[in-house]
This record gives sequence, C-alpha cells and structure tokens, in this order.
Amino acid sequence: MTVGPNDVNLLSVETNDENFPAGTDITFKVSAEVGAALHGTGGKYQVRLTLTDTTAPALVNAANISGNYGDANWPAAGLNTFTFTVPGGATAGLIGDILEPQARLISNAAAPFDSSHVVGETLLVTP
Repeated sequence: MTVGPNDVNLLSVETNDENFPAGTDITFKVSAEVGAALHGTGGKYQVRLTLTDTTAPALVNAANISGNYGDANWPAAGLNTFTFTVPGGATAGLIGDILEPQARLISNAAAPFDSSHVVGETLLVTP
C-alpha cells in the first residue's frame, strides 16, 4: 500500500511466534509508513505498542518511541520498522492467558493530527 504524501499508516505488528513461555521477553516489529511531504516537515510522531491480556482484561505492557521525522528512528520517508521488547517479567504468572498486541501511530505537532492503528495476532502464554 502506498501512503499519501501527507499521511501515515501502520501496516503490521508482528512477532516470531504466537506462543511464548511465561517470563520470557517478547520482541515485536511494528511496520509503519509516512508520506514524503509529512516527513519533510520534520514534525513529531509517536509510535506506541501496547500488550493487553484479554483473558483477565488488563494492560500487560506499554512502550513508546517518539521523535521528529528525520531523526535516527525515522530517517527517511516511506516504510520504517520499529522494534519493541516486552520484558519477561510482564508475562510472569500469566500462563494460559491470551495476549493482544496493538500499535498506534500519532503524527504532527499540532492539529490536525494524523493517526493509524493496527492489531496483531493474539499470543498464548505457555508454561
């Protein structure tokens, strides 16, 4: 999918497996894209990853990567990948629970804001 020149789009939030032993780190890759005109403004962005327990509804972990277009985290317009690691301690004691990763991208320093949202495949916490 090609993003418009003034738009942002989240494409996916993925991990290597759909089953993780409780207490182990989980690494997620979030794919996002930004149009050339918006990137060229050097405006602000925030990519947020949340991991929610859907079995016993609760937020398991949340992390942000924030910056300005053109920085080391988002150096060029177009496709970019962000890496997030949920620490193993966040899933300790959740054996048998189903977790849902979500990513959100908010762009621009002032209104009008542009945003995008994506939900990843659910994960099972195993012994």
